[in-house]
Amino acid sequence: MTIYFKSGYKIIFMIGLLFGFVSVFLDWYYFQGVNDSGEVVISWVYNVLFDWSTAFSQGAGINDFYEPNNASLPIAIVIAFLVVLLLSAYSALFLDAERKENLSRLKNFGFVNLSLLTLIGFFVLIYPLFFLLPNGLYYPFLVYYNYELEITLSYSLGPGYFLQLISFACTFPYAMFNHSIINTFEKEQNSVENKINQYINSTREDLDLDKLIAREELKLESTNDSLKEVSTIKSEAEKIYDDFLLVRGRKR
Repeated sequence: MTIYFKSGYKIIFMIGLLFGFVSVFLDWYYFQGVNDSGEVVISWVYNVLFDWSTAFSQGAGINDFYEPNNASLPIAIVIAFLVVLLLSAYSALFLDAERKENLSRLKNFGFVNLSLLTLIGFFVLIYPLFFLLPNGLYYPFLVYYNYELEITLSYSLGPGYFLQLISFACTFPYAMFNHSIINTFEKEQNSVENKINQYINSTREDLDLDKLIAREELKLESTNDSLKEVSTIKSEAEKIYDDFLLVRGRKR
């Protein structure tokens, strides 16, 4: 059952990465103004790669006046997102999250996946709060009639932004699945029992039984030889002492 869950998470994760990649090339926001005669007099479209663009040429009065300023994501963040996305795709395709021998690499790519979620979260939450709303670009959509200009203004999110939302929903389960597995492996490696086993394995030496037997036999032979020498010396001393007593007795 775990294998099916993991495969399912991975497939959904790859779909999420695909949506995230495609979203970069689609429109993220539309700002348009239409007068009472139905003519479009304001038109601005935002793409994270190509910035704000308009169908009108410069000098189109009211359209230039409503040009969004300081409402663009830094291109460095977008490039970083693409790099992280490709690295996440590589990890999902070529690394198995349940193989302990890949733990060091899994940890690195685990941070990559979390970085991916962070960047998608930045696009989804931070961008509208700190780039759109402060510049009078309403989120997620709004249509209202400006009686002073006699223009109907419409603000709406584009397909690129919605694909980012779907991408977050698709990538979140697998990223958290990987994160939980990495944490489990780390706890196992840092457990007391495992530390003891690692220490024993690092200090254990291969035993040469023949060498140990030969060494013990040599010790036993040395001990026996020593005992024999002591016994011989003792016997000779006793013999000398007996001879001495015998000679001494004769003299008396």
